Parts: sequence; C-alpha cells; structure tokens
Amino acid sequence: MTNRLLKQKNGQFIIIAVLFISTMIISIGALLYSTVTYYKYEPWEEYNTVIDGIQLNTLHLVELSLSKYSDVFNSSILKTNLDEWKKDLTTIYPSYGVSLDYQLLGDTGLEYLETDNSSSITANVTFSLNITSLGLTGYEFITAPSLNLSVIDVPSTIDESLNVTVTTQDGVPVFGLTKANFNVMEGAVTITDFADFYDETYTIIYSLKCDTVLPLPSPSTPIIVDVIDQRGIRVKVLKQD
Repeated sequence: MTNRLLKQKNGQFIIIAVLFISTMIISIGALLYSTVTYYKYEPWEEYNTVIDGIQLNTLHLVELSLSKYSDVFNSSILKTNLDEWKKDLTTIYPSYGVSLDYQLLGDTGLEYLETDNSSSITANVTFSLNITSLGLTGYEFITAPSLNLSVIDVPSTIDESLNVTVTTQDGVPVFGLTKANFNVMEGAVTITDFADFYDETYTIIYSLKCDTVLPLPSPSTPIIVDVIDQRGIRVKVLKQD
C-alpha cells in the first residue's frame, strides 16, 4: 500500500512538473516572440514618426509661406522658405540621412485667381523624401493649401446681409469663422451683426450685416470683402457687378 501511494505521489509530481515546465516554455516562447516582434517593428514606428513629422511640419511651412504671400505678394517667399527647410532637415535628423526635394507648380508654386464674384489663393508643391538609413527613396507627397472666398448675395437695404462662402481646396467649407475674420470695404464699413447657417448648395454661408447700405457694385465702386482664416491666409474679393 505504501509503495502504491509513493508511486501515485511520484506520478502526480511528475505530471505537475511537466505542466510547470510546459507553462514556462510557453511563457518564454511568448516573451521571446513579443521581444522579437518589438525589435522588428519598433524601428519602423520610429521612422513612421519621422516621416509624419516631416510631412506635418512641411505643410505648416507651406501654409505659413502662403499666409505671408497673401499679405505682401512676394512670389519668391515659398521657394526661399523651402530651400531653408531642406537645409534644416539635415541638421534636425543628422543620423537618418534625410533629404527633401520639391517641385513647384508653375514658376513659384503660388497662384492667386480672381473673378467677379470670388477669389482664391493656393500653394501647390510636390515633395520627394529620401531617408538613406531606412532605404527609403522617392517617397512623394503633395501639399496644396488654399483659400477661396465667394460673394453670394449683396444687400440692397440696410436690413439685408452680405452673404459669402469660404472654402479650401476641393471646395471643402471652412467652419468656425467669426466676425473678426472678415473685413468689408477695407474697414470703412462696420459689421454690426454676424451669423452662419447651413445651405444645401454651399453647405455653410456666412452672413455679414453692415452698418450702412453698400454701394451698387461697379468697376468704379466695387464691393470689397476679405477674409483671413485661422492659418493667417488672406483672400479678397472685389465684386464689380
């Protein structure tokens, strides 16, 4: 009986030991897998962070250049800023082997278009990014910030409003603008009331009520409206009829 109990206990011990060893093997395997997976993907996460950071800061630089251009209309400002940015990138990422090339749309990458009822301003640049430490060559992305202002309705009485729309590239509406973003007749007219409302055609319309009746639009007395968005980009409309 005693021998039988000893054998049963030894058998139970062996089973427990085998289960324990199996659990350890599985745990070690899972740990090794997670470790290998981490070191396999961690560098790629780092490079993705670098790429995303370069793209985001490049967009901000182009927007800043477009904002400055909309203020002073210096057509060389975008190219000057991009050339400096290319140099800065080699300093910011010295161990990555980062280089950035660009191609401007047209001669300057900047465009200002005017019609009777609307105006638009755009910067358009195609970039090619290389990172030698990653073996990344010719990674392309396009940066094309823009702003468009259109006059929809002109008031004929002091009770009516001047209605306008503001959009970015591809006609995407700009939301969140306030009275402070707009200017009428270069400050000679005060905006007394301001509202925005949904419209099926234009999505959102900004309604500007002025403190005086605006003149009948003509080449000699155009109605002048301008807007500056949250990025500091400005566009102006001279409505003449």
